[in-house]
Amino acid sequence: MIAFIWSFVRKQPAAFAWIFLLSLAWSFEMLLWPYFLNKIVDVLSQYNGDRLSAWPSLKMLLCFGAGAMLFVEVCFRSRDFIQARALSKLQADIRMTMFEHVQNHSPKYFNEHFAGSLANKIGDMVLSVSLVLRSILMGIIPGVLMCVLTVVIFAQMNTILALIVGAWIITHFSIAWRFTVKCAHYSHLHGESRSLLAGKIVDSLTNNFVVNLFFRFRFEKNLISGYQKEEYKANRLAMTYSAKMFTATSIAFLVEIFTLVGFAISFWLHGKISTGDVVQLFYTFFNVSMVVWVISDQAPELFQSFGIAKQALSIMRDPQDILDPPHAAELKIDRGEIVFENVFFRYGEKSIFQDKSVKIASGEKVGLVGYSGAGKSTFVNLILRFFPVEQGRILIDGQDISLCTLESLRRNVSLIPQDPILFHRTLEENIQYGNTEASLEEVIRAAKLAHCDEFIRKCPQSYKTLVGERGTKLSGGEKQRIAIARAMLLQAPILLLDEATSSLDSVTESYIQDSLDKLMQNRTTIVIAHRLSTLSKMDRILVFDQGKIIEQGSHQELLAKGGHYAHLWKMQAGGFLPDRPESN
Repeated sequence: MIAFIWSFVRKQPAAFAWIFLLSLAWSFEMLLWPYFLNKIVDVLSQYNGDRLSAWPSLKMLLCFGAGAMLFVEVCFRSRDFIQARALSKLQADIRMTMFEHVQNHSPKYFNEHFAGSLANKIGDMVLSVSLVLRSILMGIIPGVLMCVLTVVIFAQMNTILALIVGAWIITHFSIAWRFTVKCAHYSHLHGESRSLLAGKIVDSLTNNFVVNLFFRFRFEKNLISGYQKEEYKANRLAMTYSAKMFTATSIAFLVEIFTLVGFAISFWLHGKISTGDVVQLFYTFFNVSMVVWVISDQAPELFQSFGIAKQALSIMRDPQDILDPPHAAELKIDRGEIVFENVFFRYGEKSIFQDKSVKIASGEKVGLVGYSGAGKSTFVNLILRFFPVEQGRILIDGQDISLCTLESLRRNVSLIPQDPILFHRTLEENIQYGNTEASLEEVIRAAKLAHCDEFIRKCPQSYKTLVGERGTKLSGGEKQRIAIARAMLLQAPILLLDEATSSLDSVTESYIQDSLDKLMQNRTTIVIAHRLSTLSKMDRILVFDQGKIIEQGSHQELLAKGGHYAHLWKMQAGGFLPDRPESN
C-alpha cells in the first residue's frame, strides 16, 4: 500500500516536500504564542510601577509577534495553493490508473465482479489516499514535532514538568496505538462489506424494471438489509474501539493535568518559575493537549482510510488474464482466413472444446447452429480473444492471434451481439464508437444502411439524443440496429454476427438483411442463428453439439443428409430452434 501511494507522490516530489515543510509552521505557531505571551507578562510585571517605560520593550515584542504572524499566514496560504494543485493531480492520476487497470480486464472478470463495487473501490482509493496524505503531512508529523519541542521547552523551565508532560504524551500515544490497530482491522472489514453492499444496491437499481415487473420491492429491501446489517456491524465495531480509545486517553489526560497544575503552582509559590513561565506553561500545555487530541482523533481515521485504501487496492492485485505478450505484433489481414488448430478450452469446470480444429476460408460465409450451450458463442468469443485458450492456436491469415496486439485484433474483427449494450451517450456517439474518427456524415450514412436513421430523425434531438443507461430509452430492435450501424462504420474484414436480427420484427429484418448482405460482401463472416432460415444462404453451416462439430455443409446438403441439422430444421417452432430436448 505504501509503495502504491509513493508511486504517485514521487511524480510531484517538490510539491509534496513544500506541503510538508510549510505545514511545520503550525508547530512553531502553537509554541510561538505561549513564548510571546510569557515575555509580555514578564515585561508588564517588571514595569508595573512605571508602565510608560515598558513601551520600548513591548514595541519590540509586538513587532516580533506581527512578523511571526505574517510569516505563519504566508506559509499556510502558500501550502493551500500548492496542495490544491498537487492533491488534485494525485487524485486524477490514481483514478485514471485504477480505471485503466480495471477496464483492461477480460469479460470473464466483469462476469464475476459487480461494476458498482469496482467503481466504489476506485472512489474509495482516491478519497482515502488523499486523507492519509493530509493526515500525515499536515497533522501527525507537525504534531509529533510540536510534542518533542514542548518537552524541550519545558525542560528549560523545570525538569520535573518536562518529565510529567513527556510521560503523558508517551502514555497517550501508546493507548491510541493499541486501540487504533484494532480500529484498522475492523475498518478493513467495514470497507469490504461497504463495497459489497454498494455492488448489491447498484445491481438492484440496474434491474429496477424486473423489480417493478414482479413487484419485488419488499424482497429487494430485505435482501439489501442483510448486507446492510453486515456493514453496520463492522462499522459499529470500528467506531466502538475508537470510543474506547478516547475514554482511556481522557482518563490519562485528567491524571496528567491535575498533576501538572499541582507541581506548577507549587513551583511558582516557591519562586522556582516566574509568572510568565506559568502563563507559557499552561498556554503551551493546552496547545499541545489540543494537538495530541487531534492526532489521536486523526489516528483512527488515518488507519480507517489506510484500511479502506488497502481493501480498494485488491482490484489492482487482480491479475489481467489477457494481455499483449512482449513484442506483440500488429495483426495484418489480407484474406481473412480463420484456422482453429487443436484448440482446448474450458469455462470453469466445464470443458467446451477438446482438440478443436476447423478452417474458415477467406471470404467464406459460415453459419453456426446448435442447441444453447453447444459452444457457438464460445467459438466466436475465442476469435476475439475474450478468453484465452488452454492449448492449441487460433490463426488469422497464418498469424497466431495470441501473439498479436488486442487492439489490432479488435480493429479487424467486428461483432454484432445478440443483446447490444449502449452507452448513456448520444445516438451519434454510440454509432461513432465503431470509428471514433468518423464524421457526422459518415455516421448518418452507416445509420441509413442499418435502417436506423428513420427512427433517429424522430427522436427529440435527433442524433444528439441521449439513449439512457444501457440504451433503456430504445427498443430491442432499435438497439440492434444501432449496433449494426456501429459495425458498419468499423468496416472490419472479419464479421461476426451473434443472433444479430433476433430482436427485429419481420418487416425491419427484411430491411436489415439487405444491409447485412451488403456488409458481408468480401468479408469473412460467421453467423450464429437460432432461426435456421437466416442461414440458408451461407456457404457452409457448422452444426455444433456439446462443443463438437458433428455435421457441416450447405443448407441443401445438410437437409439431404437427413441428419442432425435436418432434425433441427423439422423441430424449429415459429422459425426458431427449441431448447435442447430432455433425454429419455
